[in-house]
Amino acid sequence: MFEDNSTYSEHDDEQESKDINYCNTCLCEVLSEIVEREKENEEYNITCDLKKSKQPVCSDIIPFIIQTPYGHPFFTWGRIGTNQCFATVFFRVVKVDCKNNCAVFQLLKPNKSIIDEDTDCLENSSICEVDFVTQTKECVVVDLKCYSSVKFISPSFIKKYK
Repeated sequence: MFEDNSTYSEHDDEQESKDINYCNTCLCEVLSEIVEREKENEEYNITCDLKKSKQPVCSDIIPFIIQTPYGHPFFTWGRIGTNQCFATVFFRVVKVDCKNNCAVFQLLKPNKSIIDEDTDCLENSSICEVDFVTQTKECVVVDLKCYSSVKFISPSFIKKYK
């Protein structure tokens, strides 16, 4: 018989549960910090700067992509039911509820489609071809327990039209 020198206790289960809960809330905590940072930026009246493209760049918003444990980006659709329907993986955090581990994301519309016309599937390579995103008035509620990483993108990635 194999001899097991380790001991098992209920404390081990409690510690494992705490570790899992910590991992589930770390995204929540990071996104909460982003909400606070954006509020601070609004208080300082950070405005959009004109760039060479004559499109103002908004520096008070921090865009991001959120990913599953397998590295797949979360995506959703905007303007459904119109000829302006689009898919996006780009978001801005609007509100975070760490108690329930969920958040409200604003959809950011990419300037190029990230859906392959031949397969009607999201193409990861198309994400890299997006030059900028614009804000929309659409939001989605997301359960943060389903995701493992967040990739922040430069605020200059968001363009605002006058």
